[in-house]
Amino acid sequence: MKVLYDHQSFTGASYGGVSRYFFELLRSFAKRDDIEFELSLRFSNNEYLDQESFSRHFRFRPLAHLQNVNRLASMLNRIHSVQRLQKAKFDIFHPTYYHKYFLNYINGKPFVLTFHDATSERYGHQYPELGENLNEVKKVLIKKADRIISVSEYSKQELLTFYNIDPDKIKVIHLGTSFAHYRPKQVTAPFEFPYLLYVGKRPLYKNFPDFFRAIQPVLHRHSDIHLVCAGGGAFTRAEQDLFHAARLGHRVHYRPVTDSALYGLYQHALAFVFPSLNEGFGIPVLEAFSCGCPAVLSNRSSLPEVGGDAAVYFDPDDDASMADVVERIITDDSLRNDLRWKGAERIRLFSCEKTAQQTYQVYKELV
Repeated sequence: MKVLYDHQSFTGASYGGVSRYFFELLRSFAKRDDIEFELSLRFSNNEYLDQESFSRHFRFRPLAHLQNVNRLASMLNRIHSVQRLQKAKFDIFHPTYYHKYFLNYINGKPFVLTFHDATSERYGHQYPELGENLNEVKKVLIKKADRIISVSEYSKQELLTFYNIDPDKIKVIHLGTSFAHYRPKQVTAPFEFPYLLYVGKRPLYKNFPDFFRAIQPVLHRHSDIHLVCAGGGAFTRAEQDLFHAARLGHRVHYRPVTDSALYGLYQHALAFVFPSLNEGFGIPVLEAFSCGCPAVLSNRSSLPEVGGDAAVYFDPDDDASMADVVERIITDDSLRNDLRWKGAERIRLFSCEKTAQQTYQVYKELV
């Protein structure tokens, strides 16, 4: 069996949950002899592919800030993917995002679509930059796909809510994280002060500004506690103004991330906080569990499904709820220790190998 993956999620993103999902899938399949795959990619600055590259692509980091260069890279990658589709030397096609360019070239071969979340469906009107126009494209792909992989039961229910689809066409396959087995050679404490850790993008439905507003009184009461934001881009001017207006500018820190740096940030944090309004799965939750970091999560979307009883939860629309739970995690040593133990147990339910095996079964049913 040979599977063809395309360029989409690897073209423009150095980091990100979708490209990481496909990278971990390919890395698991590379260890097996019952499946072959090809990643059709010519230009990419994706950081995960620096660990193990599954394509002979070119990197263009010095030019990555130029919009026209990225557009050209995307166009050339699509041309290359079309050429690989036209060669038809594969049994299954698995696109890595939602563009429908391939439908005219797939020539009857089966394709599998992964549905990550319904963020654009839920919030596209409120935040047009999320890609409200994705919904019509998704509708076409969901109808034509031979199988749909949903990354959580929550996302499956979102699929059924927003699209007319046979439930039997959907297979729920939870994700895993390589952090479960990742052990850096040396992990040093990144800061000398205690801190809460926020990971990933911050705007829009990620709910970071509202979360920061809610916990300002807590941070003022506990003057030794800092807030560290890892990844997601450097702070904007508006964010910096927000921190300084709260008289907390010296206690909110940004750090870019590599795997080793992120592992250390999780391992030494008082707790990981995730106030998002909508997540299809939430890989950072598993990363926190893998590193022995207590998790404090929004009680929305898939997060309770992933976190189970190994996390504590707040209402992300309620300032008092967010503040109360954060204060509790800061002041209760026994709670943090209990969550570390429960997280170590919970992570055993998820693995990249399990994700790959269940995905393989979906492919096998179509060949």
